[in-house]
Amino acid sequence: MMMHELEARIRKVEDIEEIKNLEARYVYLVDTLQMDKVPDLFVDNLIVDFGHLGTFKTKAELLEFLNGARTGTSMMCHQEMTPYIEVDGDKATGTWYLLGLFTHVTPQGEVAAWIQGRCDNEYVRVDGKWKYSRRIFKFNLHSPYEDGWVKTRLMQG
Repeated sequence: MMMHELEARIRKVEDIEEIKNLEARYVYLVDTLQMDKVPDLFVDNLIVDFGHLGTFKTKAELLEFLNGARTGTSMMCHQEMTPYIEVDGDKATGTWYLLGLFTHVTPQGEVAAWIQGRCDNEYVRVDGKWKYSRRIFKFNLHSPYEDGWVKTRLMQG
């Protein structure tokens, strides 16, 4: 194997690991309610689509949504798994499956909820760092714990 081929393979592995760390950082910041740091993980011309919860195209819109989620949620616990990442130079795509436990704050009190779905992300390398350009979350369920997903598959809000 030629040295440049080996270097390219190592670079690809390093890129995948950096993207996994970006994803882990996103989950950590959201779950620890550090919403003000999340927009820094994205490029300026972002697209974030949370399905029935809304689509956001600027960092300010995203932060407003996340701050609303912070005030309407007393606990978040995301589990992102089975990453499938493809790197092509300074661009990459990644698919992740998510299972999450949430406690929503409602006027009637706290409501435990499940979420599950798939994240289809696009990443770009900017100044040597990977950032999100698109984050599309497709809900399979967003259900109150007591109801389960058979009775209430997608709760609103």
